[in-house]
Amino acid sequence: MTLSKSLQDVIQQELSSLTVSVNGLVENLHRMKSPLVESHDKVPQATNQLDKISQQTEAATNKMLDVIEGITQRDQQIVTGLQHIGEEVSGQPAAAKVEELCELVNANMNDAYAVMDALQFQDITAQQMDHAASLLEEIEGKLEHILNTIGAQEGSNASLQSTRKVRTYDPHADLFERKTEQAVIDTIFDKSKK
Repeated sequence: MTLSKSLQDVIQQELSSLTVSVNGLVENLHRMKSPLVESHDKVPQATNQLDKISQQTEAATNKMLDVIEGITQRDQQIVTGLQHIGEEVSGQPAAAKVEELCELVNANMNDAYAVMDALQFQDITAQQMDHAASLLEEIEGKLEHILNTIGAQEGSNASLQSTRKVRTYDPHADLFERKTEQAVIDTIFDKSKK
């Protein structure tokens, strides 16, 4: 069975057109390779930077909390000492001054506790950064899958998974809306045990 010349021409044109399309697709894949590899390489850098920020703010916050705790403990000792002096000088002019000083120290302690409460921002910020880092790690995994699929990178996702930090976070952590329910907290800690 012989094909007519016009049918051969049509087939040849279709094959030629298909070859041009495939070559264009291959060329596009090669152009995509570099930005994909670059993005894949930068995602871990961003994740590491988020982890570094979280660690540094945690260290600074813990140091401030320790200092404030020391201040409040000393203030409590001062109040106790002033109350003891106040009992000894009861009814004398110094008693009013002792009471005034106790009120000032108590106001300082209340302010210190307010600062300690406000420092909870670090925990919430760390949770938000861990959430962002987990999203970046998810993107990194997808980029690696794409790169492996187009043959731009050798390796496996398993090695990537084994080097990742285990993250526990509340994706809804908010400094101004701190009404996280106990069930959510329990779920977060259950995930960290796995």
